[in-house]
Amino acid sequence: MPDAAMAEVVSGASYATFINTFRCQPSSQDEVVRINVEILEEVASTYPGFISAAVHRSRDGTRVFNYLQWESAEHLAAMQRSPEFRAIARRFAGLIDFEPHECDVVHVGERRREQTESRPEK
Repeated sequence: MPDAAMAEVVSGASYATFINTFRCQPSSQDEVVRINVEILEEVASTYPGFISAAVHRSRDGTRVFNYLQWESAEHLAAMQRSPEFRAIARRFAGLIDFEPHECDVVHVGERRREQTESRPEK
């Protein structure tokens, strides 16, 4: 499997981490994903303090999640006050129930290389 660009998740990091939930109808999920990606690509990634983001969709169609890393909560808030962000985010109206969460990463687990290399295939 080729390596894909991924956000680095580190416990005790000095940056701010946000996990946001967008509850939606299955018929709206694709649009909610598009709006999230547009905000990230056209606005957030151009703002000071942006580190990385990932957008996820639930398989049942009822949720979209984004995982954001910013240098600080203030950097995110500044981007959210911008006219560029507000113009795109306005399209969420009537599509979502929004649950924002600022989080602390307390543990990161990774596959142990020596363990997986020595295990026989089942």
